[in-house]
Amino acid sequence: MEIQQIRYFLAVAELRNFTRAAERCHVAQPSLSQQIKKLEGELGGPLFHRMGRQILLTEQGKLLEAKAKQIMMAHENAIQEVSDSFSSGGHVNFGAIMTIAPYLIPSLLKAIPAEQHAALRIEENFTEALIEKVRRGRLDFAIMSSPVSEPDLMVRVLGRERFVAVMPPDHRFMQQESVALSDLLAEPFLELSNIHCAGKQIHEICRLSSGQRNTVFLSSQIETIRRLVVQKQGVTIMPQMALDDESELGVRPVADVQLEREITLVQHPDRYLGDTARQLIELLKQFTQDYLQR
Repeated sequence: MEIQQIRYFLAVAELRNFTRAAERCHVAQPSLSQQIKKLEGELGGPLFHRMGRQILLTEQGKLLEAKAKQIMMAHENAIQEVSDSFSSGGHVNFGAIMTIAPYLIPSLLKAIPAEQHAALRIEENFTEALIEKVRRGRLDFAIMSSPVSEPDLMVRVLGRERFVAVMPPDHRFMQQESVALSDLLAEPFLELSNIHCAGKQIHEICRLSSGQRNTVFLSSQIETIRRLVVQKQGVTIMPQMALDDESELGVRPVADVQLEREITLVQHPDRYLGDTARQLIELLKQFTQDYLQR
């Protein structure tokens, strides 16, 4: 049994599709299928039920899946630990979701001595992609927002962040201490897409409002929405973190609902962490608290 075979097997087990598994593993599908058949031959029987286009694990496949995940984590840990032994503390591979990375990461890097930047490998991606890379040992940890319901992973809360109403600074709502959600949604509303966790939370809160939502623009990019607000194209709701420079924006709390998200750090409980990674996590805890309280 080879590591490559195990990697191919786990890809098929997760995706339930040989073509997509081959794409993930950057290999031709016939080569992947051949290696799976070879693995099945070595183990003495089928690992998958192949029923037309439907791929299901056999009982033996389910047993191997659990063991294979442990093997791959041990493999990644061994590489990381030996690599660390050749350097002072090793490298740190971590990720952050797209509604956090543009704001937290640049400020974090400013707080870290420049000579330590070479030890960092940072990835910005969607929640699902980061969770899968943490699970497979490709990332040491990831920074994201709740809810994160992954019983096999360890989730630490770093802090809580408010969502606020954002508008042009001369908007009439700026004459108020706060803005009712229904009033905000009646304005031309610039909405963050629910492909992001933050967008899903905003969408769910808006859905519960008694008023109709007057969405005139839907975007997957907070920065696009922010610029449209500056140009007086509408109002929006966004995380406080995205408002580093408020000179061109008007900001008010939303009056009648509690809008916030938890900033979390997700890691695999069996993942080996070198000194540099552990120190960075401790820095992140304090840094995030300080950042959110500004």
